[in-house]
Amino acid sequence: MSSSLLSAEHPELLTYRKEFPILQRKIYLNSCSLGALSRRSLAALDQFTEDWNNWGAHAWYELWLGKIAEVKEKFAQIINAKPAEIALAPNVSSALSAIGTALDYRQRARIVVSELDFPTLTYQWLVKERLGVEVVFAPSPDRITVPPEHIIAAIDDRTALVAISRVFYTSGYIQDLPPIIEAAHRHGALVLVDDYQGTGQVPIDVHALNVDILVTGTLKWLMGGPGLAFLYVREDLVPQLHPTVAGWFGHRHQFAFDNRHFAFRDDAARLEAGTPAMPAVFLASGGLDIVREIGVQRIRERTQFLTADLIERAQAHGWTVKSPADPTRRASIVMLQLDHPEAIVARLIERNIIVDHRPGLVRVSPSFYNTVEEQAQLVDEVANILKKG
Repeated sequence: MSSSLLSAEHPELLTYRKEFPILQRKIYLNSCSLGALSRRSLAALDQFTEDWNNWGAHAWYELWLGKIAEVKEKFAQIINAKPAEIALAPNVSSALSAIGTALDYRQRARIVVSELDFPTLTYQWLVKERLGVEVVFAPSPDRITVPPEHIIAAIDDRTALVAISRVFYTSGYIQDLPPIIEAAHRHGALVLVDDYQGTGQVPIDVHALNVDILVTGTLKWLMGGPGLAFLYVREDLVPQLHPTVAGWFGHRHQFAFDNRHFAFRDDAARLEAGTPAMPAVFLASGGLDIVREIGVQRIRERTQFLTADLIERAQAHGWTVKSPADPTRRASIVMLQLDHPEAIVARLIERNIIVDHRPGLVRVSPSFYNTVEEQAQLVDEVANILKKG
């Protein structure tokens, strides 16, 4: 293992292991499916129920609207955005729906995606083909990467939007966004970044990158569980978006209760719909606090160390790793090409080791709270399973 990665081991982060009850019960190496639940998030959830018992409906006015604003601010700090550029949604599909109805496809009907994107990102545009939308898939030559030039080649003056993952769930490949964003803007197109697999484990600065729109959620590396997604919209783009799906949280005068007239809010919250799930907001707050406390750069350095260790151990057994070889282009997702991955994962669960599988692959995704000893045990157990057949 290279000395540069060893120097970024950050063993001090292992003090956080006590924050996560599951780590005392299991070897948990599946953060890209669901981040571990922290004691901090559990305490926040207890606070929500206590507020409910103490305040009843008045908790909305006295506490919960303020909590929503607080969570937006915490998330904005992680991606270097302004709180006014952040909207909440129950999931990324809902966030994409708001964006999808806010675009004008009459002059620009082309949407550029890639064949390695998570299906949610492509479905939004495929269902609009009957409206004249053209969905173009940039190809992957190896099922690991999507070279930027393949995406750029699909962008032209008919393109309304380039919707692209920053980290691909299929391989952990980190996309080189700057040339794609530059090409899209040169053609007058917008760029939407799906950052569900990136936020919280790979640093991002949306202003420095000049990202137009970003969607992500708390389920994975932000350790907030299901039920909450974030939608970032660049400040000067916000007034141009007029979605045809709406809810009372997106109304400029929300508490006027005027059901005859609708006026969009001036900030990104115009893209919000109905009442958010407050338990999810509280859970997210705990996870966001941990990410902000550690810093995404330190998390990134720790997981680079862990993935390098894991790949070295896997390759020592002669296993094929279907993840980028370049550590600067590899997120904390390691794909092992093994026969019968579903059966392997089931056997591992019996041994209290939790990973995941995708077609033809065992997927391992360590986070900052994992150890090399856990990874060694995983690899040993997989080797034993393969030996026994």
